[in-house]
Amino acid sequence: MAELDHAHLARNAAELERLRTVGSQVLAGDLQPKLSGGWTASAVFAHLAFWDRFVIARWDRYDREGVIDDLPDIHMDLVNEAGLPLWLALGAGAAVVQAIDAATLVCERIARLSPRAVEVARSTDRLWLLDRTRHWSPHLDELVAALPVG
Repeated sequence: MAELDHAHLARNAAELERLRTVGSQVLAGDLQPKLSGGWTASAVFAHLAFWDRFVIARWDRYDREGVIDDLPDIHMDLVNEAGLPLWLALGAGAAVVQAIDAATLVCERIARLSPRAVEVARSTDRLWLLDRTRHWSPHLDELVAALPVG
């Protein structure tokens, strides 16, 4: 079971490399500027950075207070709606740097979690607090789909 307990770390590390690769493609101008729903590649990277830093803040609070509060999906949707104009305003260079920096930091933070913290996340079905690929992968898949074929 101990090996399974850390499988999320390997998935995070592998997807972090994919994040870097797709980020390089964004910076090279290989992506279409617009995605569905008015999003851009830059906005997606800024969004990823925000939510990774949010996860870090949640783990920091857990360390201080021993609590992981629920954040209802509707609140996450509202944060995304409110954040989108700011994320759209961020240029590609800054957005990619922020996303890679935040992803690196969240991977390091998750790797340092106590066994008890990992168990709390698992037992309360908050696996996305451990396995960031649950958030990154769908967004990276969308970005990769926007790459020109050829």
